[in-house]
Formats: sequence, structure tokens, C-alpha cells
Amino acid sequence: MNDELLPNIINFLQSLKPFESLPVSVLDSISRHMEILWLAQDDVLQYPPDNQEYLYFIRSGVVEQRHKDGSLRAKLGSDDLFGFSLHASPEQQVADYTVRALESSLIYRIVYAHLIDALAGYPHIISQLARSAWARMASAVEVQWSDTDKGLFFKPVTEVASRNIALVKPGDTIQQVAHQMRNVVRTTCAFVVDDAGRLVGMMTDKDMTRRVVAQGVDIQRPVADVMTASLHTVQDDQRVLRATLLMMQYNIQNIPVLNARQQPVGLITPQQLIQKNSVQAIFLIDQISRADSVAALQALLPVREAIFAALVDGNVATDIIGDVMTMIYDAFTRRLIAMAIHYFGEPPCAWSWVVAGSHARNEVHMSSDQDNALILEDSATERDLRYFNHFAMYICKGLAECGYTLCSGRFMAATSKWCQRERVWCHYYRKWATNPEYEYLLNLNVFVELRCLDGDPALFARVDDYRHQQVSNNPRLMVSLLRNALRMRPPLGIFHNLVLEKNGDNQKVLNIKDASIHCLVDLVRIYSLHQGLRQLNTGERIQALIEAGVLNHASGENMSGTWHYVNQLRYVHQREALKRGDNPDNILQPARFGSFERQHLKDAFRIISGFQDAAKMHFGL
Repeated sequence: MNDELLPNIINFLQSLKPFESLPVSVLDSISRHMEILWLAQDDVLQYPPDNQEYLYFIRSGVVEQRHKDGSLRAKLGSDDLFGFSLHASPEQQVADYTVRALESSLIYRIVYAHLIDALAGYPHIISQLARSAWARMASAVEVQWSDTDKGLFFKPVTEVASRNIALVKPGDTIQQVAHQMRNVVRTTCAFVVDDAGRLVGMMTDKDMTRRVVAQGVDIQRPVADVMTASLHTVQDDQRVLRATLLMMQYNIQNIPVLNARQQPVGLITPQQLIQKNSVQAIFLIDQISRADSVAALQALLPVREAIFAALVDGNVATDIIGDVMTMIYDAFTRRLIAMAIHYFGEPPCAWSWVVAGSHARNEVHMSSDQDNALILEDSATERDLRYFNHFAMYICKGLAECGYTLCSGRFMAATSKWCQRERVWCHYYRKWATNPEYEYLLNLNVFVELRCLDGDPALFARVDDYRHQQVSNNPRLMVSLLRNALRMRPPLGIFHNLVLEKNGDNQKVLNIKDASIHCLVDLVRIYSLHQGLRQLNTGERIQALIEAGVLNHASGENMSGTWHYVNQLRYVHQREALKRGDNPDNILQPARFGSFERQHLKDAFRIISGFQDAAKMHFGL
């Protein structure tokens, strides 16, 4: 490299992320290994015949990448990098795509190994230049937590649960259980387990007082006669926030922690939480549960926004943000349900309030709208239906006033079509699954994911089991769902010569929900339904598909990394909108992105597009 050209290359690198943070000495070392290429319009980049891997930096101009079949891979411009996945594998030095200049272009090229050597001592930058697109996107969202930053309530329950638990059998006498609790384990609670160690009941010191001593029960009777058999529990991989919400929602003091085999492994109590710290989300949920009017709920909206801002500003993982925002949405809904019952009187028949879409998947964000419905028992009369229509209108209107906008497609319980008896819902699912036409697919896409939020869980379970039976392992339906999903493709030509949308100011914008998030949700959902999986959350579905062997580990990592990255883009964008006093939405302005943000986004689009093509082959389209 001619020394006279070095300052120009160093200045260029200083304008790029993540190189701008490097000392000049390191940039000088990188620049000395650079080659300078010039491509005239329509020139095709010629790869070196050696056995080396190269990374390319576009200084000026525009190029396009095309797969071997001629399909567009991406369009790139000034400040963009490429070459990470130029070859099918590090060992297979065969070009995986061609690069052609759409206009005269100045390009810098460096041997990948030389670049990595020059960056020794800067692992955080090396991770952003990893060969794997998944690893590069992961480096953009990865957070190094401290105990203070992470917060007690975002930790797994196993980190704070007490392991000091008493295990007894259903046939043990009340006296034996009391002795075990007081003299052996020294705890206030005993878990009653079957021969396989699975939890079947619980006995606390307060139960001993109320059900045994106060009632004069013979202490030689088996504990199964007086134990609490219907319990609220958490799994050992869930967060403390979930246990705390159960305590407040049901006014209970002891939450058993279970492993995957439904065996108790710990206990969460309020005392353990009081000994630690607290977070705003807990106080907000508590305040919601105590609100006595819609106006009181509305007054809590700034707190909800502050919690969201704190989560995003703290680089909290995207799945945690979705969980927390969903819990808050659940709390608002449950409180409005309770207020509706107080206002209209007790419901006249069995009912189940269900949520759908992103709310059901625990993927709530600041622009989430309403997707909900009511399932009523078959004996519901026309008069009962009128009660529930008013009931649903009260709740949906209240949610809208609390910042959860009405669904533009009217997929809400306040619409009579979605406030129906059990047999009608079963008819819907049978019709949607056997006649996959466009309108039916639209309805199914909304209500294919359901979660019971309040009411009769058995009523919901019957409908949900029927839904699962109709849509799972249904090849014809899967093909129709996939055809519909493929109507939206990621914009691989983004940033150059492609107007995605225009906003009111006539600026080029990107709808991150349509361009990537919906594409991923649809693909993962289709694979999951085809496999008969019961998970709802997209991240959990991806992991389940990996465990089922539907996705290999590398593909699963790419899909998971892409999922977290595009959600982080949405969350950060919505956080910035709140700072400006704007309404949070899904509309990004790519012109504001730096080179590495553009690179990550293009990586994400390529991965999604690749999965769409793989799905077409898998389902024979």
C-alpha cells in the first residue's frame, strides 16, 4: 500500500462502525493490508485465485449481488461491507454469488485473516465481523449483565428460590407432616408428591392452623385429606417476575418451583423478594390491580412507557421485554374484566376471555393493538349473548383508552362474530382448516394462537384442543398458509433504487413488521403447526423446532439471532419515538442507519429470504 494513500483509507475507516473506536495505530495496520479495486459500470468482480478469504468495503458506488440462479441477493452502496458469506463454507473456496457494479465503484479489499490479526485485543469488534451472520447480529444485541443491571425480577426463579423444602407423601399423617416441617426441614411449607416425585399438593403452617387445629381434625388422618391440591406454580426456567405476578394476582404467599418433570425443586415466598430489591413493573402491576376506574388505569400509562424505556435503554434481552410488556397488558385486561363484572354483575354462564396474535405469543410492544375474543358455553342464551356483548365492549373500549388501540380488522370480543358459543368456535376452526381460502386464512392467522386470560380454563382447553386437532399435521392447510405468507418478501434491494414505502414527508421508510417480523412469525408458525407443537412464543418455537430436528443447529441459530435482532430494531425505534413525543410504530427510516446497522439488516433479510425459499422446497411449492 502506497503510504500517501493511507490517510485517506484511515479517514474512511474512522467513519465506519465499529472501526471508529479503534486507535489510529490499529487502523494504520489494517489500511496497510488493503487493496484498492475499481469497477466500471457492469463490471463483474473477479475473485482472487488464491485460497484466501477476503472482506470488501465499498468506498463509493453501487453493486448488486446475485445468486447462481440469477435471483437478487442484495444491493449495496457506500460504506457497505460484504464477503462474510462469499463462499459456501471456509473450506469450500467457490463463489456463492456474483457481484456486479451498477455504477462505477471504488472498493477496498483485505484478507480476512489479516484483518482479524490486526484486531487482536479487540474481541468485541471481532465478534461484529464474524463469518456467521447470526454471530454478527448476536453481537449487536448481546449484553453483559451485572446483578444491578439485570434486576432481581428478570432473573430465573432458581436464582432466588429457597431449596429448603419438605417433601412428603399423600399417605403421610398430618402429624408426620407437621413434624417434618417444624423439626426436620424447618420450613413453613411441605410439598406433597406422588411416587414419581411429581407435585400433587401442598400444606402450609397456616393450613395446619385453619384446616386442622381450628376444625379439630384428627392428626392421624392422611395429609391428602386437608392439603391444597389446586396450586399456582412456576417452572424453573421462568422469571421471578412471573412468580411475583401470581402472588399479587391470587393473593398467595408460596409459589412452588417445578422442573420439567413437574417435580418441586424450590419455593418462592414474598420474604425472599423483600430481602432483595424491586422494579417498577412490579409496582405498576400492583397499582393496576388496585385501580377502581378506567381513569385511574389511564393515569398509569406514563409508568408503562417509563418501564418500556428503561428496559430498552438497559439493553434488556428482547424476549424479556416482550414478557414484561405482555404481563402489563395482561394486568390491564384482567383489571378491566373485574371492573366489568362489578359494573354488569356476575356473568350468567361459563365464559373464557382469550387473547390472540402477539399478545398470545408474549410478544407485546408499544404499538400492540387488541386481538381478543370470548368463548361461551353452549348453553348460553340470547340474553346471555347480549350481556357478553356489553361486557366485551366495556373491556375493549377500556383497553383502547389505556393505550391498546382497537384492532383495525375488528378481531375483538366486542365484535359479535368473535363472541360466540363453544360449538360455533369449533365450527370456525373446522371451516378454516378445511377451506383454506384467503378470508378464512386471514381469520385463522389471527386466531391460530390463543391464550386464556380469564374465565373458565376448561372451556378454553376444549376449544384449544379442537383447534390444535384441526390445524396440526394438515398438509393442505400448511401449503395455503405458506402461499399466503410468501406474499411478503424481505426487501433485499433496500437502500438502493427501491422505494419501500413513503411517509407523509415523502421519505423512504421501512415497515420492520411487514418486512421481517411477520415473515419470521409466519414461517416459524407454519413449521410448528406442521409438527403439532403447542408452543406459542416465536423464540420458544424456534428452540422446539431445533430440538425436534426440523431445524439444524446452525439454521436454528441464524433464525433465532435474526428474530432477536429485528425485534431489537423495533424496540429501539419505538423508544426513540417516545423520546420525541411521537406515537411508537413499526416504521423505520433506513437513511438514519449507519453502515453496520445496514449490514446487519441485510444479513437478516437474506436469512429470512433463504428460509422462505427452504420452506417452499420443504412443502413442495
